Amino acid sequence: MPSMESVARPAFASPLKVGAVAAATLLALLLCARYSFLLFHSIAEIFGVAVAVAVFLISWSSRDYPEAKPFVLLGIGYLFVAILDVFHLLSYEGMGVIANGQDDATRLWIAARGLQAVTTFAFALLALKRRTAPHALAFGLTGAAAATALLTVFVWDVFPRCFVDGVGVTPFKRASEFVVVAIFVASIVLVARNSHSITRREQALLSGSFALTIVSELFFAFYIDLYGYENLIGHCLKIGSFFLAYQALFAGKLRARYTLIDELERSKARLEKSQAELLNANLSKDKFFSILAHDLRNPIGGLINLSELLKTRFDDLGPAKVRELCGLLHEGATQSAELLECVLQWARAQTGRLEVHPSCIRLAELCEDIVGLQSPVAAGKGIRIATMVDPDATAYADENMLATILRNLVSNAVKFTPRGGEITLATQVEETWQLLTVSDTGVGMSPDQMQKLFRIDVSFSCLGTESERGHGMGLILCKELVQLNKGEILVQSEQAKGSTFAVKLPRPVEIG
Repeated sequence: MPSMESVARPAFASPLKVGAVAAATLLALLLCARYSFLLFHSIAEIFGVAVAVAVFLISWSSRDYPEAKPFVLLGIGYLFVAILDVFHLLSYEGMGVIANGQDDATRLWIAARGLQAVTTFAFALLALKRRTAPHALAFGLTGAAAATALLTVFVWDVFPRCFVDGVGVTPFKRASEFVVVAIFVASIVLVARNSHSITRREQALLSGSFALTIVSELFFAFYIDLYGYENLIGHCLKIGSFFLAYQALFAGKLRARYTLIDELERSKARLEKSQAELLNANLSKDKFFSILAHDLRNPIGGLINLSELLKTRFDDLGPAKVRELCGLLHEGATQSAELLECVLQWARAQTGRLEVHPSCIRLAELCEDIVGLQSPVAAGKGIRIATMVDPDATAYADENMLATILRNLVSNAVKFTPRGGEITLATQVEETWQLLTVSDTGVGMSPDQMQKLFRIDVSFSCLGTESERGHGMGLILCKELVQLNKGEILVQSEQAKGSTFAVKLPRPVEIG
């Protein structure tokens, strides 16, 4: 899933990288302050506003998730704090955007910090009590408080004075800063006590954010000059505070959401794999019963008919006819036994009960044995079997399984090669693999026929060049046995020009 389609995910930076970026940002801000305090102040406030809006967006977009609901109130508070900070920036002395009074920026600062402290405390308290404020109510009350602050500064002009040029902050501002500090201290205590709805990582990040805000407010409680170093340090600490709050949501809730998506993707992949395996199992089952119902029934039915004929008319049949019928009985019984053996081995392979005992096999000796077994049948059709197997060729596989594979491949080659044809067994080394090929000059196959060779869900069998019957299970079993030995079976064929089957197996030197 991205089998739930590919979802672009942000890369989560390490703490070291975050620290390096924070240090570089601080250095850049200090350089800006040396060039122009007004430029520094504008950048610092814009950065703080951007982070505050990001906190709101993350919390608001996750508001329907149970683990993120406590953070919605905090996000709403940061949104309206950002709005007040924008007005604080625009009314700052020297900006020349909102020129209502020299003290307006300082009064808006106190309003913003007060709103931030109250919403932070409310968030920490409700989270501890496992409660959440209705979103609409929280949005309405916080928005109304921010609007009231703006009206008291710009319209009614009733907000108490906070700064006197040349004197410094007023007692009201200093007292307000201490109240804000006290509220944030209480918020840290509440967050530290909350272990059920806030993770340890989030507790650390939020506590760090509140602690930086406290130190920042202490600097702002004693400055005299709007452009003094206390103001500069206070704004830097404020940026750090907002950034840690953002990290609490991003690293906590957003990471958790992406982790959940990853888990869902893995679960979906496992489910799809299980579904595919179940489908294959059903196809295998259908093929299994098809073989038992059709391919096995036909030869057994023939055996019954022949045996009944012998039983009822034995005295009427001459020795030659009896001999012929007995030959047909033997042929049918042999065919049924071969089919039954293939089905049983294939069934054991499907259920994982077919054990593999690999060893180093000398292919020349194995091929001689197989050729010896198949030579009488091949000679009956005038087919020559040639072996071009390297005497030193070896493969690492189960010898009995490889013998079954070769026996099926050579038997098929004999079946589909006309009289006077030729079958060749050869070996070839390909890097870490040993190839054993069985080639014939038989009837060959079309591309469509080759696609059906190893498929259990397709019934595919053909009569040989002299009407030899097949059951279609031999090559399917060969594929299963080759795969059990960590190999691969390949085929090349062209109609009227013959076929080549290649069994690709590991070489002994590569094992272990």
